[in-house]
Amino acid sequence: MRAFLFDLDGVLVDTRALVEAGWRRFAASHGRTLTDEELVGRILGRRNLDVLVEVFGLDPEAARQVSAVMGDKRAEVAAGVPLREIPGAAAFVRASLAAGVPCALVSSAAPVNVELGLAAIGLEGRFPVVVDGTRVDRGKPAPEPYLMAARELGRDAAACVVFEDSPAGVAAARAAGARCVGVASLGDRQLLAGADLLIDDFRGWTPETVLAGLRG
Repeated sequence: MRAFLFDLDGVLVDTRALVEAGWRRFAASHGRTLTDEELVGRILGRRNLDVLVEVFGLDPEAARQVSAVMGDKRAEVAAGVPLREIPGAAAFVRASLAAGVPCALVSSAAPVNVELGLAAIGLEGRFPVVVDGTRVDRGKPAPEPYLMAARELGRDAAACVVFEDSPAGVAAARAAGARCVGVASLGDRQLLAGADLLIDDFRGWTPETVLAGLRG
């Protein structure tokens, strides 16, 4: 049986407005303006630490300190910034678990934000394996997060299906040797050209129809 490995932001929970606003504020404080292309191609789906080093040029120690502050979204959520479910996502995860499909969550986010996102859609405590951005040495687009999740589920990555919404995530899934379902929550299917199957959201999909679509 194939295992399902889910990204969080943009796959299960719509956090784009929250994440995008944070990065635009940070860029402005450093005299930069981020283009939409930079946001999607170089930032979304990746660990804060990696973005701070590779995109903004911070040294690793400074990046760790800044990342610790940027990575906690509790204040924004408490102030009323909404965390909305990607349509059909929670029901799809529950159906997968009920069908006996091994499932893991694989996110570039900090642990506190993983907890916030899962709680917002009623999936807290439902994933037996959670790989967050603090558990790996190399985040997406490197394959390490997905290889770790597959190993902890007792599966080979080639027997896993990854659900991703960003180019970095799709690249990580493919590098791990997994099949990939692209969730086009960013609104541009071309960004997910490397995925094996493209869906707009989870409405109308079941674990069985996703697997059938991958075979087709």
